[in-house]
Amino acid sequence: MNPIPFLRPQLPSLEAIGAYYRLAEEARFYSNGGPCERLLRERLSDHLGGVGCVPVHNATSGITIAVRAVTDAAGTGDRRFVVMPSYTFVATAGAVRMLGYEPLFIDVEPAAWQMDGEALTDVLTQRGTEVAAVLGTHTFGLPPAAKVQQGWQEICAEHGVPLVIDAAAGFGAVDDTGTLTGRDQAPHVFSFHATKTFGIGEGGLVTTLDADLLERIDALHSFGFVQGRLATYAGVNAKMDELHAASALAVLDGFDEILRRRREIAAYYREHLEPHGFAFQTGAAGGTWQAGYLVAPDAATRAAVLSGAAAASVGVTAYYDRPVHRHPAYADAPVHGGMTVTDDLAARALALPMANDLSEQERQRVVEVVLDAARGR
Repeated sequence: MNPIPFLRPQLPSLEAIGAYYRLAEEARFYSNGGPCERLLRERLSDHLGGVGCVPVHNATSGITIAVRAVTDAAGTGDRRFVVMPSYTFVATAGAVRMLGYEPLFIDVEPAAWQMDGEALTDVLTQRGTEVAAVLGTHTFGLPPAAKVQQGWQEICAEHGVPLVIDAAAGFGAVDDTGTLTGRDQAPHVFSFHATKTFGIGEGGLVTTLDADLLERIDALHSFGFVQGRLATYAGVNAKMDELHAASALAVLDGFDEILRRRREIAAYYREHLEPHGFAFQTGAAGGTWQAGYLVAPDAATRAAVLSGAAAASVGVTAYYDRPVHRHPAYADAPVHGGMTVTDDLAARALALPMANDLSEQERQRVVEVVLDAARGR
């Protein structure tokens, strides 16, 4: 049988990209907010219901800019820490380290794997005057329930600490009320990396409904310019060029179908694996499914599945199996409270193959391999 890779990215065809890129060629305008980038802003804003959009060259820069914007606006930039969950990708912590802040890690909750609201309340109650910002994450691109998001906002507001959301894989995700991720005052940062469901190669997006923050973010991603070439802020160059903007426009044309296919594959995984003790995130149906994320019943089952899948050439892997606070680069960063849930999830985490064109036969084979390995351990 042919191998099934973990991820099989699929970008738009050159023909589809070229239909938009000709706008840049005709204008001889290839970066600095050319016709493709301007059109992309408009279409992304329309897609999200009128939110302010700033395309960026990657999401890590987007996080850096968003955190800088909110701390400048809130006057908290001279504080030491940025609170974040450890059950995330290392880029979340790396971005704030590059700004000179120290990550302050907290636990996640066990059902939806999102930043624990009680832990957030506790750390801000005890150390809020030391916290420059909270960098919440939408784990695996899935937004928490609306009440959970509201709780994060309320506790941050109570302590005068700004909130940024790293929603990297979450463009197109919806919460339990059906609301699209990114429609918020708090800046949300999305990744358009090739492996994401909305994949263009390299790229990202920062969104906000706050007009002041939108101006700051827009300026910071383009050398600090607000009007003409007057640098109002100390910014960087994080602009999205025209070729990647054209790619994003082409992705957007077929994005609803991409989401439908991936959610259908994920529903199949859930239907056939949940009865056997494998668990998915609460609210997972609204996710974008960069991969098939789940946890095994126990660590031994996870090990058996990984071994069996490797022998069958099926790309099942462990994702977030090493929390950020256990990476050497961040082992010296402070942890507030216990990491019981984070460590438990990391010991059982699995990720199943996903692709826009994953066939029915392939998804059946993935499930068979997982269940055979689990039964035979």
